[in-house]
Amino acid sequence: MRIILASGSKRRSSILDSCGIKHSVVVSAVKENMQDADPGRLAVSNARLKAGKVGEKTDKGFIVGADTLVLLGKEIIGKPRDASHAMKMLKSMAGKTISVYTGLCVLDAATGRSTAGWECSKVRVKKIRPRDIARYFKLLGPYDKAGGFSIEGVGSFIFDDINGSYFNVLGLPMAKLNGLFKKLDVDLLDIARK
Repeated sequence: MRIILASGSKRRSSILDSCGIKHSVVVSAVKENMQDADPGRLAVSNARLKAGKVGEKTDKGFIVGADTLVLLGKEIIGKPRDASHAMKMLKSMAGKTISVYTGLCVLDAATGRSTAGWECSKVRVKKIRPRDIARYFKLLGPYDKAGGFSIEGVGSFIFDDINGSYFNVLGLPMAKLNGLFKKLDVDLLDIARK
């Protein structure tokens, strides 16, 4: 069975690998929409865009689109524009709880059938002394993720108290993804390698 990940995220690909799910990667290169005020709906919309764009190039296989964003208060935060913007994000998140949303879309390229949904996890960001912000900032990159930082590595020092799926925070909630595949009559357990 051919599975195509419509994402350039090495972390998402690594998660699929760790589950024994053979896949190929085709980057969609779509411009993500940030216009919807509802974070779950927005993440799903972007995941659909990504899967659909890659679906235009093939007529077989299952295409997985995913989009992760962060909600801080009422503000939807995507990927930072640059290092300065990432630093500002870190300062604004310190001492607060953020909500991490990942939208997923699975598209069956052969039939055109698709299904989508989203997952939300809440993550507490520890308070950071102003003098430590720059120290963390140097170690937290790269900043190519929603909210600017990863929960892995040095991020584990400041991102804790997760309420919800850890894999959602990483960008690919596998239980949710398997549920979507089942709606298309595919069980990822059946195709996982040992």
